[in-house]
Amino acid sequence: MSRNLIERERRSNMRDLFSRLFSLLPPQPARRSSIPDRLELATEHINQLRTRLEGLEQRRSQLEEAHRATRSTMMSPIINISEYSNISGMEINLITGSELNLSLSEIITIIQEEGAQVLSLTHSKAANMNILSIRCHQDEISYYINGIDRLRLLQRLSTLIED
Repeated sequence: MSRNLIERERRSNMRDLFSRLFSLLPPQPARRSSIPDRLELATEHINQLRTRLEGLEQRRSQLEEAHRATRSTMMSPIINISEYSNISGMEINLITGSELNLSLSEIITIIQEEGAQVLSLTHSKAANMNILSIRCHQDEISYYINGIDRLRLLQRLSTLIED
């Protein structure tokens, strides 16, 4: 092969490579620019992409860390049922992590279905916790006839919260 032919082949390969590189760049104004100018644009574009990629990797890392922190702060619900003032009154205390969305209407429905009447309800959110305190009462006559099965009430509330 002649030296001329080798040189033409090399130039053709370079043109193909430049063409492929320039096709990856964002569209430019229609004016013609020299190969060095276009190579400069390609370098700037690559640097912008690298900076953007680093920012996205940093953001992903922050989100993964926040997700791990959230999972480690999740707490198991605590339910306590205790008597107060007399045998027909009880207080239900419930403490859950803040990630749990409480359905107060469902909790009240369960309490009423078990034969108690809600007298007061206090709900607050503090730090990473939901704190719920419910005072209930059953009149003494129906208490002695039916009674409230506190274990069943506790199980039903636990099932509601775990679901």
